[in-house]
Amino acid sequence: MLCRDEAEVMDKLCSLGEEFNERYRRKEYARAMFAYHTAFLVSVFMEIETDTINFLFGTANTEETDEKGLFHREKVRKAHLECIKQGRELPYVDAGDMIKILECIITPG
Repeated sequence: MLCRDEAEVMDKLCSLGEEFNERYRRKEYARAMFAYHTAFLVSVFMEIETDTINFLFGTANTEETDEKGLFHREKVRKAHLECIKQGRELPYVDAGDMIKILECIITPG
């Protein structure tokens, strides 16, 4: 059972999945990959359970049991490839983008 703080983390991870998909749809691949890596790193740091990892990132045991997850692997691959083509590497966003992201976190609006 999730405690209140863990439930809030899960809500934020899910919102990162939604942000990834929206940024991907708009072809903002660097920002999409930033959302993906943020969710991935938080999941690892929080030692999220396997079921939740599968929900977020999907599974690919076999074709029959392939679950796509919030961060669909094919979209992540394409976004990553587009970042490579654009010469954007980890963390995928530049200093200006990072300042905008941090401003949104500090003063949500």
